[in-house]
Amino acid sequence: MQYRIILFFVALLFVSCAGSEPSSQQNSQSPKTDTEALLAYQDYITTDFLKPHLTAFAHDTMKGRETGTPSEDKAAAYLAREYKKMGLVPAGDNGSYFQHFELNASINDSVTFELYQKAENEKKLISRSTSDSKKSAQFVRLFGGIDSLSGDIAFAGFGITDEEKGIDHLDGTDLTDKWVMVFQGIPNVVDGDTLINPNMEAQARFQMIMDKGAKGILVIPVEEPDQYGQVAQKMQGSFGEAGRLTLAYRDKERNDSNGFRGGYNMVNPELAVEMLSVSSVEKLVSYRQQLIDEIADFKAVDTEYSLSQTPYTSRETITSKNVLALVEGGDPKLKDEVVVLTSHYDHVGIGEPDSTGDHIYNGADDDGSGTIGLLNMAKAFSEAEKNGVKPKRSILFLNVSAEEKGLLGSRYYSDHAIFPMEKTIANLNTDMIGRIDSKHEKEGVEKYAYIIGAELISSELDSVIKVANEQSGQIQLDKTYNDLNDPNQFYRRSDHWHFGRYRVPFAFFFTGVHEDYHRPSDEVHKIRFDKMTNILQTMYATTVMLANGEARPAVDNQQFIEITKDDN
Repeated sequence: MQYRIILFFVALLFVSCAGSEPSSQQNSQSPKTDTEALLAYQDYITTDFLKPHLTAFAHDTMKGRETGTPSEDKAAAYLAREYKKMGLVPAGDNGSYFQHFELNASINDSVTFELYQKAENEKKLISRSTSDSKKSAQFVRLFGGIDSLSGDIAFAGFGITDEEKGIDHLDGTDLTDKWVMVFQGIPNVVDGDTLINPNMEAQARFQMIMDKGAKGILVIPVEEPDQYGQVAQKMQGSFGEAGRLTLAYRDKERNDSNGFRGGYNMVNPELAVEMLSVSSVEKLVSYRQQLIDEIADFKAVDTEYSLSQTPYTSRETITSKNVLALVEGGDPKLKDEVVVLTSHYDHVGIGEPDSTGDHIYNGADDDGSGTIGLLNMAKAFSEAEKNGVKPKRSILFLNVSAEEKGLLGSRYYSDHAIFPMEKTIANLNTDMIGRIDSKHEKEGVEKYAYIIGAELISSELDSVIKVANEQSGQIQLDKTYNDLNDPNQFYRRSDHWHFGRYRVPFAFFFTGVHEDYHRPSDEVHKIRFDKMTNILQTMYATTVMLANGEARPAVDNQQFIEITKDDN
């Protein structure tokens, strides 16, 4: 109510001035940069704005907003058009709202797998199979593997190290330059008993294994009998299509690709039966259960097998674009400094249909929620500016593309920043803020956001967020993943990271993964707009306080500096 009263008087003053003949003194007056006046405009962040825009942005006609496609162009044009209506300054190439960048794409023609068995110092070919658009092999390349790869195969159970639980499936043999075969799925909690830290998910396991110097990973799917065939058939559709995007300028600089060069494959369970010397897939399922029952006793072992993987690919170049719009600061001394707000507007496009036949991956939450949320924040600053109220520092709204392809749009911006990184005082990033994850669903908590970053890099930024939250959304600031030792390493896994590696303080706002993640069912009717509004109001208030603060937040976590010192 207090903010509405302030807003009323600010608007009344504006109307009064507009109705009289302005003097030359009035014309030369600087805009008002009062923090309280700016905070009043958080009331413009509303469900009434968010719902129709997100409905349009995540509509089937957007066809999933995949990078490098006409649907991406359409989504970018939508954002630029809205920023223009609001009067935000275009900050892209040649006076436009777009920052263009080139991506190199691999076109997969086929991939051949050869499995050998070692016997008396000789290698015997056991299986040779090829995947292409018409047939499947004994292995499915899920991602990576852009080079030819060869290595011995070690079996590492579930591929997890959890010191607190006394589990180290990666100990027992040297995994350097080997394929590491593991059972798919991690038995974090079984029958209510926590066996492995629940925060150790697939990404954490991937990192643990690759940190051992592995050549690649082979996952064995045995929990669902038909899964291998379904995945193999689905991946056939990827042959002949552009994929594995990399930034062209980085390929030129490094004379190679910045993509993951190892392999990550699924292995046919029938073949895994032979490699693990069990008699059937049913026995393989029993063996998996035995590992669960004796989970702390297992150590990695070498097998008698080795695998060679040979891909056949061609290359093409495509163009993508970031969207940039600026609210110019009102303080002559500070307006050259900038707070950058980020979201990714791309999604995964059109793919395998679900059980309902829906094949458009709308991405309402991922990251339609964050992108339209930033648009609503821009609306709030735009309304303030119309009434003569501006932040002291400038604010850049940066909607990046190619996040789903490996944070490529934000990487491009960070290396070709429109505003120098030394003038960028903070980055607030948002991705997936429209839903509730299972943890908070069970707790009955809706008004929350995971905050990642802040004191991980800057205690001062953390303090600003806390103060801003009290004067705005009053959400629960959940710091479950706010840990440099978090096995999921979320602090590196979204677009904020490319600011953090330049030592720009950042905070990531998101609400966790849910059952519709990267599925056609991530649709607008499931978005919880009221909680989304609260999160955005907290982000808006934080932005205001950063833009109007006396000094920029300092990078003061020496552990962060040490851990990330080689990441540029």
